Amino acid sequence: MRKLSTFNQLIRDALWTPKVFRYKVEIIADNPNPDLLKDDIVYVVGKDPYVKWAYLKCPSKCGDIIMLSLIKANRPSWVIKQDKIGRPTISPSIRKLDGCKSHFWIKKGKLIWV
Repeated sequence: MRKLSTFNQLIRDALWTPKVFRYKVEIIADNPNPDLLKDDIVYVVGKDPYVKWAYLKCPSKCGDIIMLSLIKANRPSWVIKQDKIGRPTISPSIRKLDGCKSHFWIKKGKLIWV
């Protein structure tokens, strides 16, 4: 996952509203403190080509933290891609099998419920 240029980060942050797109990516060095996670941010742990995990708060507002493996050898695993302004697309879909049982996609920073 490439780091955005300063210019592209400024554009992303200026457009980051629920009307334009909901989610943005923050690349971090280590696993985050779950109590400090913010809504609508996908936290990616590691740097290309060694990204390991993605964390986000469940969009259903149940309070759960979703942790996705980005390690291709693991099953299941997910892929996160960013466009030029940092809007994430995560595939495959994200499905919680416990708790609120939410099921959704994040495409170009937008939340799409299944």
